Amino acid sequence: MTRVTKQDAGTNVSRMDHQATGTNQPGAANEEAFGRQANKGILADKVATELNVPRRTAARVLDAVLDSMRDLLRARGKVAVKGFGTFERRIRKGRAYKHPLTGESIDVANKETIIFKPSDQLIVETRTNAAPRAKKTPGLPTDDILFKG
Repeated sequence: MTRVTKQDAGTNVSRMDHQATGTNQPGAANEEAFGRQANKGILADKVATELNVPRRTAARVLDAVLDSMRDLLRARGKVAVKGFGTFERRIRKGRAYKHPLTGESIDVANKETIIFKPSDQLIVETRTNAAPRAKKTPGLPTDDILFKG
């Protein structure tokens, strides 16, 4: 497993931008970029550049969104984000397994888990041959309200 430094995070964001616009060449480098997992820091950098705010502000906004989603999942059991997908808390039923070597029966208890079902729009937009999504025009009236102070 490799560690991602701040310098790598910047190159990963630009690599993800190139991949989203389709300017990468097909080959081993493209497969390696596609296989790398983005982490919370890279996501915060992407949000900071998208909203044109400092990275610390973007990280705080991201933390607030994730905390709110966690609280809503705990309270309501289901969170649906239009155009993105649905997070749902479910109970996976327990069942009996047979140990492959000894053949003895092992009972597994019920397990609470979270399921994510992506929206059709997200599936279409994240395909490798999909056209990039149009950017919003900067300077909307809500920009002044959101990030003052």
